[in-house]
Amino acid sequence: MSLSKNQNTKDQIVFLGEARFPFGYAATQRMTLMARALLNAGIKATVICRKGSWNENHHQNFSYKGNFEGIDYIYTSKNVHRPKGFIDRNLQKIIGIYGEFQYLKHLKRNDTISLAIVSNRKIIHVLRYYFFSRFLDFPIVINLVEMASAMPHKASITKKINYYLFDNWILMLFDGAMPISDRLMTFYHSKFPSKPAIKIPIICDFDKFNIAKDSTQEPYFLYCGSVDYVQVRNFVIEAYNAITNKRGYKLYMIISAENQFRVNGLQQRLQKKYNTTNIKVFSNIPYQELVNLYVNAKALLIPLRNTLQDTSRFPHKIGEYLASGNPVITTNIGEIQNYFQDGETALIADTYDVSDFAGKMKYVLDYPEESKDIGLNGKELGLKEFDYKMHGSRLKNFLYEF
Repeated sequence: MSLSKNQNTKDQIVFLGEARFPFGYAATQRMTLMARALLNAGIKATVICRKGSWNENHHQNFSYKGNFEGIDYIYTSKNVHRPKGFIDRNLQKIIGIYGEFQYLKHLKRNDTISLAIVSNRKIIHVLRYYFFSRFLDFPIVINLVEMASAMPHKASITKKINYYLFDNWILMLFDGAMPISDRLMTFYHSKFPSKPAIKIPIICDFDKFNIAKDSTQEPYFLYCGSVDYVQVRNFVIEAYNAITNKRGYKLYMIISAENQFRVNGLQQRLQKKYNTTNIKVFSNIPYQELVNLYVNAKALLIPLRNTLQDTSRFPHKIGEYLASGNPVITTNIGEIQNYFQDGETALIADTYDVSDFAGKMKYVLDYPEESKDIGLNGKELGLKEFDYKMHGSRLKNFLYEF
């Protein structure tokens, strides 16, 4: 089935596989921005979540069905919160799956489903979406943002098997792909050369970062990452500690985690291990507070490693870093090589080396005005390459291939 070009028919793309719309982390934000890009190109976008996953004290007034920033959405379990009891949680999953199918059938009968974009790598869910797509006759495309089998922090045997099977078998069930990087594009084309694919890099709403800076804010470097990236977090701390004269600069660390207990006490553990009071930890903060921290940072840190995982991905937060107008400090790995120039649009360490990375951080201390210019140049680059509005027509043209 292909997208309709009849002016009397409203093309509609549905998004499947995410559970925390619209307040989730990078994957949810990417999905939301793709939906907004499609809306900007005149295509209706609908997000379908099968179950709620927030605690009962979060987002209490958020309805299970409605419209957010122009995007229609529904939680087919009719509950945006995660029940406390084991039985209630599993009952909600069953209700959500049934509701998911019924709602897709409703859309197919009363409107149209031109295509579904799936953001999920769990085999059990992909198989379900594959069944839905074939039974209801609509194509499915994978939002491909990481090399699943290259994720070492996913340590359980079950997950390793799942991700291996996904990369080597399950991926063939999709009718096309939206890789985030050149490496993932090459990987997908090597397996399925005849299937449509389009590279959709990191995307960001730059307008949300057009806020005034706080002139009273103490100077700080900012790192933002998942609680799972322990090695990278320690690398950032070691690079910060390698700077002998910090001139009052602190290190702020925003640590994201679905379970708050994983970050509780992290501040104390870091201070004990590294014997410093200059490190401040934030976690699970409101988005506007996150934006404020980005905008007021002197530089934003994201070291990438020379691994299959990091050369394949393109972290969502790089787009938000650029939107702040402050300099990004990173390493010359993967997609960084395709877009950025050291000393012009970012500060780029040649290798994943503590002293090399610390040298780029020290540059911000030694050359504050030049660093500001690099940050502004990076924002200008980001507006050209990564603003979500720039990708609506590209997505629309790609979707007509089905």
